[in-house]
Amino acid sequence: MRKALALSIRLLACALALDGAAVAAQAVPPASGEPQSRISIAFVGQALIKHDICKSAPESLAHARDSLRGADVAFTNLEVAIQPPGLNVAPLSRDAVPAPPAVLDCLKAMGFNVLSLANNHAFDLRTAGLFATIDEVRQRGFTHAGTGADAAAAAAPGFLKTGKGRVALVAMATGAVQLVPETWAAPGRPGVNYLERMPDGRLNPEHKQRILETVRAAAREAQTVIAYHHNHDWGGARGSGLPPDREKRIGRFETQPWAIEWARELIDAGASVYVAHGDPTLHGVEIYKGRLILHGLGNYIFHSVGGTDRYGPLAYVSVVATAEFSDGRLRSVRFRPVVLSLVQTGESPRGTPYLAEGAEAEAILQRLAYLSQRHGSKIRIDPAAQTATLEVP
Repeated sequence: MRKALALSIRLLACALALDGAAVAAQAVPPASGEPQSRISIAFVGQALIKHDICKSAPESLAHARDSLRGADVAFTNLEVAIQPPGLNVAPLSRDAVPAPPAVLDCLKAMGFNVLSLANNHAFDLRTAGLFATIDEVRQRGFTHAGTGADAAAAAAPGFLKTGKGRVALVAMATGAVQLVPETWAAPGRPGVNYLERMPDGRLNPEHKQRILETVRAAAREAQTVIAYHHNHDWGGARGSGLPPDREKRIGRFETQPWAIEWARELIDAGASVYVAHGDPTLHGVEIYKGRLILHGLGNYIFHSVGGTDRYGPLAYVSVVATAEFSDGRLRSVRFRPVVLSLVQTGESPRGTPYLAEGAEAEAILQRLAYLSQRHGSKIRIDPAAQTATLEVP
């Protein structure tokens, strides 16, 4: 069994290498040009999903379907390494988050169809796990991007063809102790599409050029381009660490100037929208040159291996942001607040998402509005509907 599995993994690696830049794309799309109807894209926080909550928490599944209903595209970051039966690989560390393929079926049932694979858990099951994750994701028809057999494959956009136009995804990751240079995709080496922030604060010119060129190419082939950044560059440990075990890198709560500048560069290169995860809390929303920047959506599903108090209560609230685009131009954005469970409820693990209600819902939206004001964005809250909308110029 192990020999057969090793052989299949080697064959998959060869196939991916031969595919090159086409690895992330499910089909090579023809050049865009036809008119595009209004397309609706839902964005949520990262999905660190270790358990099949669609079976154990049916109410959560119902809430997910409700919040994603009507969206032509639903996007999240897959924050786990998929471990299919027969893949007997020792996890890279005790913080690894392997998950069974059933979690992909759950995300599919919720309504998701586009996944980023670029994050600090992509190598939790080593190279074999990286390829197994790609294979399981592709088998289920997800559009994906962010990892691959080499630098070209990991950087390549994934394309989703809808009845309302093509959507492209370009995904990258920065920071995190797990993403040592050996995990960065390079010529002849599988890995993550990595964007290095060098010790002097500058972005690695080679990485930066590769990503910007990929976004430009994607914009020539799709009318709506999503640029995704999984950013763990949170600065130094300067907090008290209190309550006990609390994360000391409190700079993570602030969207750093370099990250704001990078988001804008990606928009200038042709991205229709920029969305970030990494810090597991909400950040603000910005409109730049008429295009959408979601500086951080925190968590959507958070089956973390750490203690409940590591990231504090802000790690357990977020929003579903549903944006409408026409020919790549932003038309509207609507927000629905989400809360994540803090304790086990029956078979529902901590970090399972539900739609927020009452004053809790309003508090989440009020915080989002406050954070977005810093970027010059105005969000209007409808307490009765428990939703909010972004004013789009």
